Amino acid sequence: MLPPTTHRGDPHPPPRRVQPLLTGARNRPPGTPAAPDRARGLPYRAGAAAAGLRDIVRGPYRPTRILGVFRSAVYLEVEDPRRPAVIALLASDAVRLPNGIVLAEPQSAEPFACVAVSTQVRVGRLSVVFDRPAGPLSVRVGRWWRPPAPRPAGPSREGRAASARGVAELAALLAGVSGGLPAGAAAPLATAVDDPDRAALVCERLLGLGPGLTPSGDDLLCGALLAVRALGGPDRTDVLAAAVRRARSATTALSAALLEHAARGEGCPQAVGLVEAVTGHRAVAPALAALRAVGHTSGTDLALGVLAGARAVVGPGAARAGAAGAVHREPDR
Repeated sequence: MLPPTTHRGDPHPPPRRVQPLLTGARNRPPGTPAAPDRARGLPYRAGAAAAGLRDIVRGPYRPTRILGVFRSAVYLEVEDPRRPAVIALLASDAVRLPNGIVLAEPQSAEPFACVAVSTQVRVGRLSVVFDRPAGPLSVRVGRWWRPPAPRPAGPSREGRAASARGVAELAALLAGVSGGLPAGAAAPLATAVDDPDRAALVCERLLGLGPGLTPSGDDLLCGALLAVRALGGPDRTDVLAAAVRRARSATTALSAALLEHAARGEGCPQAVGLVEAVTGHRAVAPALAALRAVGHTSGTDLALGVLAGARAVVGPGAARAGAAGAVHREPDR
């Protein structure tokens, strides 16, 4: 997969009050202690961090390594005694990943142009600090945001019927479509949701399959986990999520972190939007178009995973019945 790219339809824009570049201790709320970079008058950028990063970002400084630097994002792996944590530093118009710290600057401002020359990185004390030959630069976290999670399918008969129609419509729109893997690569997921042996086999085949920081096989699994949780409830993801965790060493650190988020029902807004469309909360076609605009093949792979996971929960019989009565729903206003 290519790194996250600009998506103008992001329904979760970054906070408007975040200042792009500040120096010194000005603009600090009363009673808030100054960070070392503020106290010394060194330059820093303000950012808003995902709530799940709170313990890592607020804790003591930890050694950190750079996994990748792109125009839209920088990916970091933070050392932690329990398990390394992965953080995505994101431009304001990048796809908002659930492990992100979002800056105010867009990609056009090239906010990460000077990061590649950093000799050392550390995360902690509400900061991400890059040591550079020209002097340190830090991203200061001053606000928090909560990653979106799909609204679940309705438990009523009408809710189940809406989900069946959503699955049928998505299947029709994705007929003959393939992403970064050959057509049909996601099909085994439909039988892996409740069978530990099948789940282990499917994860062994898919995890790490494909190029990039988030391989196509992992994107399929992320989409499936999001759909299964929304349509079947948190407990329904246990078998597949456990298989993913056991095989996490087969893929990249970034992808393994995003799979953990998906197992908890967290994803980028575009993936969450498609799952909500399948569960009957919004129109399927626009949501699919928004997701497929993400990355090179990642959006399509995520969509194919959503379809496979939804089929596993809804069942082929219900999906066929939904196809017979499928209607195009108007998007939420």
